[in-house]
Amino acid sequence: MKDITKMLRKGNLTPRERVLLVIRNDAHFQKTGKELINEADMTALTVNWKPQDYREAEKYNQYLAVWEMFQKLELDMQTTYLTSMLSLSRMEHIATLFYHKKDAPKGRPYYLEHLISDDHEKVFRTFFLKHSGFEYNKLLHLCTFHSLPKTIQQDILLLDPYADGDHAYFLAEEQLARILTDKETLSDADVEGLTKIIINTIPWGHELSFLEHKISIKEVLFNLNFAGYPLLEFGKRLASRHNIIYENDDDLRKKLSQLSDLRYKLESVIRDSVRDELFFGKYIPLCNNRGFKTYVGETKLPHNEIMRLWLKAKDTQTKKLQEHIDSGELVLEQCPTRFFEVSLNKTYVTGESLIQSSSKLPFVSDYQKQLDEVLLFAYPSFLTNESVAFSNYQHLLAFKTIAERMSEMVGVDITNKASMYLKEITDSVNTLNFYFRNMSDHIDHCIYEAKDHQYPLQTFLPDVGIELHNLKPKPSKGIDIFLKEADKLLEWKATATD
Repeated sequence: MKDITKMLRKGNLTPRERVLLVIRNDAHFQKTGKELINEADMTALTVNWKPQDYREAEKYNQYLAVWEMFQKLELDMQTTYLTSMLSLSRMEHIATLFYHKKDAPKGRPYYLEHLISDDHEKVFRTFFLKHSGFEYNKLLHLCTFHSLPKTIQQDILLLDPYADGDHAYFLAEEQLARILTDKETLSDADVEGLTKIIINTIPWGHELSFLEHKISIKEVLFNLNFAGYPLLEFGKRLASRHNIIYENDDDLRKKLSQLSDLRYKLESVIRDSVRDELFFGKYIPLCNNRGFKTYVGETKLPHNEIMRLWLKAKDTQTKKLQEHIDSGELVLEQCPTRFFEVSLNKTYVTGESLIQSSSKLPFVSDYQKQLDEVLLFAYPSFLTNESVAFSNYQHLLAFKTIAERMSEMVGVDITNKASMYLKEITDSVNTLNFYFRNMSDHIDHCIYEAKDHQYPLQTFLPDVGIELHNLKPKPSKGIDIFLKEADKLLEWKATATD
């Protein structure tokens, strides 16, 4: 570098300038294998330079010490990365084994015996109990359904063929019934309450993630229904209000998803639709429908009577279930579950409390019977939860931030290793994600195939992809030590960001 030669001849380089040139040369060499400074100039910068006093030597050594600490930290992070990859490799090996052998029921005890030690099995079982059970709203729905006479159950199944397993439709109808039963007009409070119920069924602010692609909830919400009413009908009114011209329903959905302030605008349309007697004309909810006809036949009782009996039974079952919760026999927890690929918190009754319960409640017995049928397939997810790979990933995120700041300070991009470590862990986790999702689906399949259970067990296993996506940088002990020294340098402080 000719400029360095000229500066050396002038002899006016400060200790800080000298040491930063040495560090820059070292960083460039480590990255490319080539020197920035020729041998004669490097000798002039280092061996032939004599500091005038201890302050100059101290300043020079201070920068050099931080650079050496960074190099040691880089080695430490390499170990962190390799440890993570070994952990992920083991998980992938076990996950692929489960994936390819999942349909061989006779081999399942063999897997458990050879993969899990006695001590490990106990921890694993505790993990599964913590992440399985029954979603509260679904459990309450099933308790209500099975408490009713068979003739009423048959009528309910004519109204909703999935009512013996899914609670979404009847929960929506129930919410409407709590406000609309026997009413011919609505108060302002009624209108507001119904509007909030409908608008809050939409998981606003989330994205649906399919491999590399992300889809905003706005792009799919007009495919949804509330009770039996398509949200697209609100969309059509919204299009009219905002002069949106469209060729067909798909075109309408696309254009509606591009509206700014969609939630606010949709809420306004829903409020106006409810105020304009939506539930007294276009859509008559079950609670006020005196008819018998359904899409698949006729009910024995009128629909409003069925809903009246449902609400009465639901209130009874709510009270009974709450008594078991208040006594501490059943424990509720919040756990993230997926809406497509979106993490949403749901309240569920924990498997820990269900397995310890001495109650003869049918759902307690059903849970205990199903446990061993599906337990094993949660093992790959358990290994992930126990793995150091994800805390290590956080350390590597923190290291990347340090590498970015160091790059700015020395004038050479030295983030390549940190970026590579993070990418390879992410790629490995994405591969594992396929197997974990498959195992989760297989658990659902096993539960679905077991027709003799009125209360199908549910799992709330941690989602690897979502957890990795949400992880934040976390300093390791080595990073903390490095930062303590680096913070003494003015150049380092200048690279700080809010």
